[in-house]
Amino acid sequence: MTAPIIIAGGGIAGLTVALALLRQGKRVVVLEQTREIGDVGAGISLGARTSRALYSLGVEAALKAVSDSPQGSTALDYRTGEVLGGAFARRNWSAADMVDVNMLHRADLFDVLKGAIDAIDPRAVRLGEKVARYEQDESGVTAFLTSGTAISGSVLIGADGLRSTVRAQMTGSTAPRSTGRVAYRFLVPMALAAPFMGAGPAGIYVGSRVALGRYVIRKGSLVNCVAFAHNDRVSEESWSRRASRDELLALFDGWHVDVRGLAAAAPLDRTARWALYDRNPLEAWVDGRVALIGDAAHPLIPFLGLGAAMGVEDAIVLSRAFECWSDPTAALDVYQRARTTRANAILLESRRQAEIFDVGPDAIDSIPDAERESRKDYDPVSVTLPEPATSLTDNVSPKEVLP
Repeated sequence: MTAPIIIAGGGIAGLTVALALLRQGKRVVVLEQTREIGDVGAGISLGARTSRALYSLGVEAALKAVSDSPQGSTALDYRTGEVLGGAFARRNWSAADMVDVNMLHRADLFDVLKGAIDAIDPRAVRLGEKVARYEQDESGVTAFLTSGTAISGSVLIGADGLRSTVRAQMTGSTAPRSTGRVAYRFLVPMALAAPFMGAGPAGIYVGSRVALGRYVIRKGSLVNCVAFAHNDRVSEESWSRRASRDELLALFDGWHVDVRGLAAAAPLDRTARWALYDRNPLEAWVDGRVALIGDAAHPLIPFLGLGAAMGVEDAIVLSRAFECWSDPTAALDVYQRARTTRANAILLESRRQAEIFDVGPDAIDSIPDAERESRKDYDPVSVTLPEPATSLTDNVSPKEVLP
């Protein structure tokens, strides 16, 4: 029996690459530290190219069944609710733009990916398992788990997020970079939100150093809201960390009545407060038979809305490299050569976008349609893959570099 490909982490990137590799007939083991992949998180927006990349894995019908389509988006003044100027603020999707854009609950995306994996191999995903460290040699890699067991495979893919243990061992343990910003994520039932949706189903209210975006998910039954603010006293990253009603309303003191109405209607048991971190770019994501993908490789702060997109792109390109090159070390080298420049550039662009939003409504004219520009002409399903390095021992070592 062939050695499996070990994937540390069952987030979007980890599940996507697992599904892609399983569809090629490869053995895969996903080690996910949580006991259940359940109804956690909030909304997520998948652009057309990201959606089509997922469609290539056979999940189009399942994805569309749990998604809403966008109906345009506007940038609004936080006090008056008036539409702001500039191309970004006046952005409205055409019918062609809306095709294959999916807006859904993050948990529903997990269900779609996990369901497709289970249909191929119901034993592929192992819950309650976390990689503590690894060892590798010329023939393979062994992942040692916090449970005290170990598993050997042909390669190890670190898809274990911002605080990746795989990355820590690969690069030396470094703490993520605190941005001094916090995200507040809350879901409001449409029955309560309807009086405060006068600006349409999707939009972003822009204030100085605070912004709130919202759009409809779960077939119009929920309004997904996410606010970004500065708060260097908050350090927790957890969907279970709640904000109080007073804290949420104080954040929007003086804001438009629709924003305050949504905040007042937010069920506090579903209102998460999440400190925002990222990391400096890595020169390389591969060390021998070990590779990083998704947030483990390039964690983004969510000002471009491209975190999931980058993880999906990594997964598709990595799986294509394994399909084209039978030597695992060559495939991993091809993957990182195809992805590092683009993903690291978008990591830095997400920081710049946050700084623009900090200026407030007066800066909105300077914001380009970043999502379209950053994704322009890039398709992970068809992008040309480079050749492996002539000598894989000459690769750059995985270490962080200052931007």
